[in-house]
Amino acid sequence: MQEQTRLGRLATGVLLALCLTACSGDKKAQQQTQAPRVRVEQAVRSDARRVLQVVGNVKASASVGVVSRVTGEIVKVHFAEGQDVEEGQTLISLDDRPFVAQLREKKALLAKSRAQLAKASEDMRRYAELVKNGYVSREAYEAASTEAAALKGTVQSDAAAVESAALQVSYCTLTAPIGGRVGSLSVDKGNMVKENADTPLLTIHTISPCYVVFSVPEHNLSTIFERQAEGPVTVTATPLGGEPEQGELTLVENEVDTRTGTIRLRATFDNEKRRLWPGQFVNVSLPLGMEKDALVLPAASIQAGREGAYVYRINAAGKAESVPVKVLFEYDARCVVDAKLEAGDRIVVDGMIRLAPGVPVTIVD
Repeated sequence: MQEQTRLGRLATGVLLALCLTACSGDKKAQQQTQAPRVRVEQAVRSDARRVLQVVGNVKASASVGVVSRVTGEIVKVHFAEGQDVEEGQTLISLDDRPFVAQLREKKALLAKSRAQLAKASEDMRRYAELVKNGYVSREAYEAASTEAAALKGTVQSDAAAVESAALQVSYCTLTAPIGGRVGSLSVDKGNMVKENADTPLLTIHTISPCYVVFSVPEHNLSTIFERQAEGPVTVTATPLGGEPEQGELTLVENEVDTRTGTIRLRATFDNEKRRLWPGQFVNVSLPLGMEKDALVLPAASIQAGREGAYVYRINAAGKAESVPVKVLFEYDARCVVDAKLEAGDRIVVDGMIRLAPGVPVTIVD
């Protein structure tokens, strides 16, 4: 009986040892299969074309909202919505009859005061002769002089009133203050418009030439100034689904935006073919020369962390290492960086979601 018990225990121990060995083997196999599978590319050193690529916004080189300076009824519209107009071209005519009537009234008052001034001036001249011979008193002469001076002031006031009334009449004809493309008319013919209303009757945009406004990181400022010192800086703007347009950098804003750490730039485009349209978003390329012997990494390898950008490098032991990088600029899906990396280092470009420093990896093609 004791012998059977001893044999049973021995058999149980053997089975347990076999199970532990099998589990250990399964665990090792599982660890091998759980090693993150990553794709890598080598870091390289080469001359890189330094091009800033950002998104910009098209702006009209000039924009004016046309409002009426007088209150009146629209009697005629002289343009078609969406057409090009020239500076000084008549756009809208308002009913000017009330203002013409006021002008005639002011002119009549001016004529009356001028006639009165002429008579008072003649009286003053005659009294000046008569007072010398004692035919009239000095007080009468001074009264005539005072009346003439007062009427002279009245004439000047009436002349100013005539000029003001004439301006009111001219304001009934609304002309284009700039040349450009007209938008939609907010008020139709026959409606009354108010003097200096908040909403413009129409807006004119000068599209040729036009501006493209964009912002770049402030650390590019010194390079931009160096390029400007060498000569005109060419800027390329490409609308979505459109052809690239060439322009020239014409403005570097006079301060950096402290909230974003960027500087606002503006380029001017002739835009003769009207491929750029106000309000449109475009891809902007700003060439800043060549970077000699630059350290170049795939853009897909750059990761963002709390302490800045970094990449994963696979060391000789097949384990991941985190290496901080400073991205200088990006071009053609690649980044020029400043980092403690060497040409030929294996940099992870895919599969880094399960990585951490020290984790062994499986490299796949």
